[in-house]
Amino acid sequence: MDWKEKLKALLEPYGEVIETGRGLIFEFGDDEGDFSDRLAFIIEKPEEWPLVEVAVKAIADLTDHDVPGRNLFAFGFTPDFEGTLLRLRLFDGKPGEGPVIGDVAEKVLKIAERNGIKYQRGDGEGIGLPKDFTEEDFEALVKLVEAVAFEW
Repeated sequence: MDWKEKLKALLEPYGEVIETGRGLIFEFGDDEGDFSDRLAFIIEKPEEWPLVEVAVKAIADLTDHDVPGRNLFAFGFTPDFEGTLLRLRLFDGKPGEGPVIGDVAEKVLKIAERNGIKYQRGDGEGIGLPKDFTEEDFEALVKLVEAVAFEW
């Protein structure tokens, strides 16, 4: 089973998964929310499976709440998107120090701090996990993704 089929099966309980020629898209949120500043979480390398697991866990938690606005997760590619792109990736970082936040909008840092999420800074674009992450790093990244999606 390739990653697309595996991921579609994982996401199916939470909503429709759209398959494009380049990858998968899962859209979530409130149909009546504010569309002016949409957010897309991008996982360009779904073979970095822990990042996919972060996204699936966050999606599962987010679908239990009314998330304002309309946002999406894209797997395997960067979609044409009018809004803010936030890449999820693996970084060089210290295990046990929390998720890594690289070059992102200042708003992401404020959301992390407001939610008491311990993080470390890294080089490169996006947010993610240190390559040798711990379970605590993983759970903190899930919490960060959820907080950013909810508060964006």
